[in-house]
Amino acid sequence: MPEILTKEERDERMKTLTQEQKDFIQNHVRRGKKTTFANHMAKDKGIVLPQDTESEDIEHLLDGWVLIDYIDNGTVNPDTPCECGRPLRYQYIVKHIGSNEIRTFGINHFEEHTGLPAEIVKDIKNGFQQIDYEMDELLVKLHNDWRLEDEVPYIPEDYPYPNDMQQHFDANVPLLDRQIKRLKQSVLSLNAGPRRDDQQHEPERKTPVMESVYEAQEPDPLNLFSEEEMPAPKEEKDLQAYVLAYEYRDAVLEYLSQGVKSARIICELLIKNNQAPADRYSFSKRPKIYVPVCFYLDLLVSKGEADHIGSLDLDDRYYNRRDGSRG
Repeated sequence: MPEILTKEERDERMKTLTQEQKDFIQNHVRRGKKTTFANHMAKDKGIVLPQDTESEDIEHLLDGWVLIDYIDNGTVNPDTPCECGRPLRYQYIVKHIGSNEIRTFGINHFEEHTGLPAEIVKDIKNGFQQIDYEMDELLVKLHNDWRLEDEVPYIPEDYPYPNDMQQHFDANVPLLDRQIKRLKQSVLSLNAGPRRDDQQHEPERKTPVMESVYEAQEPDPLNLFSEEEMPAPKEEKDLQAYVLAYEYRDAVLEYLSQGVKSARIICELLIKNNQAPADRYSFSKRPKIYVPVCFYLDLLVSKGEADHIGSLDLDDRYYNRRDGSRG
């Protein structure tokens, strides 16, 4: 069972960390709570997103309340009060996108000051508590001199760590259990797959249609989106399902130019603004247009118009449009 720290224990353990570690963990909590808030607001609209989708991307989909800041003063501070006047240690600042109204309050007055349904507020509070538990997990692991090799004995030297994991390593902060689970699954899949240097035969010559789709990184659709409903292509005609229709491409470019990095969010924006079909897989509720969007974004990468900046395993891929390519 995970070790849950008291507020006093958290404060004491934070004092033992380097400034870089403190900043990372405090930022993790702040960003985690913003993302949790945005994710639950999206979920209320029927949109299911990966847990680690950044709040900045999710907020492109929202037109109601968003959490714009979370402040931990370390102690109760009269300079950060609730709207009822009570001084707070932990202050939440929310903004209504439609009206630009800003409210400030403590966790106990969340429902009162936002007018959100009680069930959503309950889910948001539970999500916030989960982020606090993750902070405890990191503090406990740091206190116990956690080592990655004790969790995952073998990792290939050239293994490409996802961005979220690399950020932990750069700050000398342990991985979370949920990241370790993803890492183990990814390494296991990598070790079980065929080795490229074991393949003696010449690769099949691509047809023009295949070149237009696979020009970037020759991604396997099942490595983009693991769904039984989406079989791997066997013939050239099967690839047509993964080609993004021309009428959707300008919109994808526009969202990329606006700074939207998540391929999943781009798909949801296309659907929200009636720019693409709203078809979804029945079990996961993910958009069926996700794979064509990824193929098109990878095509932009191959043309030097965008950069692939990271992946969340099978859940999402992230891109930047190059400055010189902005419209």
